[in-house]
Amino acid sequence: MTKKPFTAPCGTGCAAAQMELFPSSAAAPAGPEVAAEFDFDAHDAVIIGDSGGKDSAATVHEVCTQADKAGQLHKVRVLHVDLGRTTRGHLVEWPGALEVARAHAEQYGVRFDVRRSKRWSSLWERILSHGNWPGFFARYCTADIKTVTGRDYVDETGAELNLGRPIRAGYAMGMRAEESPARAKKPAVERHRMSGKGTRRVVTTWLPVHQLTTEQVWEVHRENGIMHHEAYDQGMRRLSCRACPLAATGDLVRSAQLNPELFDEYADAEADMGHQFKKSIGLREIIERARS
Repeated sequence: MTKKPFTAPCGTGCAAAQMELFPSSAAAPAGPEVAAEFDFDAHDAVIIGDSGGKDSAATVHEVCTQADKAGQLHKVRVLHVDLGRTTRGHLVEWPGALEVARAHAEQYGVRFDVRRSKRWSSLWERILSHGNWPGFFARYCTADIKTVTGRDYVDETGAELNLGRPIRAGYAMGMRAEESPARAKKPAVERHRMSGKGTRRVVTTWLPVHQLTTEQVWEVHRENGIMHHEAYDQGMRRLSCRACPLAATGDLVRSAQLNPELFDEYADAEADMGHQFKKSIGLREIIERARS
């Protein structure tokens, strides 16, 4: 495995500034991570979903390190799902996220691919079609865009490998127990719901950094010179969509400061749809807080 080192400017103090997607009541995992056991021999390919965020980067490191030790690095692919643009041409995700994800793959010498939903031109189009914002109990943003696109990519990989049978694929993601009580309950390795009787695929979900704390994630970056997105250095604590209804209000305020034109477009859509962006706060109030 050839590693191309990056100089990571994030010091120890950067980790303390991180906040998870949900205000978490889950206890932080005790002790060092024990990597989830994954059987490379039982899988034809291992796909890593990389959004360009810190947890994705740690996942790429862990999967590629384990795969290299097992002599299976050739099976690993990194997939970035492009979320497209808004009606006014703004990227839904952070500019540069794709390039950071590509750098993660290049550092470990594995294949990198970018795919977009075959049905929706962008997540923004999906939101407008739905007529309401994603929420904790309506995460169609993930289900209809990322999961379906990942499923299509698994099928594409199976067709490319020409196995003559359903592909057996591992699908690695950067979910961590520290993020929320719900994620803390997730098994580190389990059969993914995109598998099933009569399908063209058998998919195993793998959460290789499930037990890592935020500080440990940043430690992986520092020790291995892994690139991270500049938004973290600008005060962002997560790298989800630039305007995510599931994000903490503080992150949304900071993002509105960094992305004023995008938030103006979202606020106009909020008014047109007649549904508040978050139950706790609307976009115009977020924007006013950002300006003050």
